[in-house]
Amino acid sequence: MRVTRLTMLLCGGSALLTLVLALSSVPRWRGSDVPFLLLALTPYLALAALATARRQGRRWAWTLFAFTMALSLAGVGCFAVDSWTFHTVAEYRMAQRFTVIVVPMLQLAALVPLVMAALVRAGR
Repeated sequence: MRVTRLTMLLCGGSALLTLVLALSSVPRWRGSDVPFLLLALTPYLALAALATARRQGRRWAWTLFAFTMALSLAGVGCFAVDSWTFHTVAEYRMAQRFTVIVVPMLQLAALVPLVMAALVRAGR
């Protein structure tokens, strides 16, 4: 399915942009940052897995693509604003930033109803 490929490409591109933006807004990269980076990538990995695991028809594929597009724009947008603020506001660098934790958690919370719908639909 072409829509599934589009969803996979969108997930990969969003994950890459998120990773680049998250890494650009840290003074130096440490090994202890890896769990937070994985958390930031989790929504995109989950959407990609959902797109490949559940091929339930064209309508479902387009719904999943639209949801992925909205979630990706919101997530990458939040990381872009956070990265921009980090580089332009000196005081912001001294504060604890929660974007790397809060944004993926909100994305995963938004993803739960879609996964539930996919599971219910698969059970039919």
